Amino acid sequence: MLGVALAVLLFSVSSTLIKKAEIPGPTMAFWRMVGSSIIWMVVLSGKERRVVRTDELRSALVPGIAFGINITLFFSAVTHTTVANAEFIVSLTPVLLVPIGIIRFGERTSWQMIVIGAITLCGLALVLFSAPSNGEASWFGNAMAFSSMLFWCLYLVTSRVMRITMDVVAIMASVMPIATLTILPIAIATGDLFAVTWHSVPYIAALIVLTGTAAHALIVFAQRAVPVATIGIMQAAQPAMAVCWSVLLLGAVLVPLQVVGMVIVVGCLVVMTVMRSRLAATASPR
Repeated sequence: MLGVALAVLLFSVSSTLIKKAEIPGPTMAFWRMVGSSIIWMVVLSGKERRVVRTDELRSALVPGIAFGINITLFFSAVTHTTVANAEFIVSLTPVLLVPIGIIRFGERTSWQMIVIGAITLCGLALVLFSAPSNGEASWFGNAMAFSSMLFWCLYLVTSRVMRITMDVVAIMASVMPIATLTILPIAIATGDLFAVTWHSVPYIAALIVLTGTAAHALIVFAQRAVPVATIGIMQAAQPAMAVCWSVLLLGAVLVPLQVVGMVIVVGCLVVMTVMRSRLAATASPR
């Protein structure tokens, strides 16, 4: 439980670190992925005494591309809108995964789940439309965050097949290099590849170590002893924690209606996680 809590804490600070780096999103995304790729390949070499196989890279092609685009869009979104908007838009992933699960994997659902999903959207609307008019929120940044969420869903759906035959270390060591190569032409095309400043270096390093490596490793460690549903419930608090970091470290301003919307979104995500775990349990063979 402590491992999950620490992982959520590390993930939640990433948006603030991106914003404080004050460099373009593609720049931060590329160099963060370079560092993370190296670390995960070293971990694979140390753990299994091997390198990534060709068949593993082939399996990781689509998930890796989706992950690379997701990271680039999210890192760019944070520089064009508020942390609150970006985090809570991306937090809608479980809502979108419900219909995807039904159509793609034949998963069970209920009308209550659909109603809760609709309430979650209402909570998000409060967060987005109640933002202070003189703040940093922009619909361009919001659109990038929404697009990031779509590619994150694509990554989750396509990487699900990889988990049948590969462990998490092998998956990360395969996905990360492909994601890095996906970001490279984007960073070159935007002219942002070498827009690194001395001010940004500590933040890039922090993202590599804290979120690209430590947070993922903690989740993997925790999965041995903590139920997946519990991990999902605890991760539902991540966007709210991210907003707290932005208020403390960036001086972000919130209005009461936004706080109400955040409470609605987080509460609905917790309920959806519990309901999905119960549906999965009843669907599992006994």
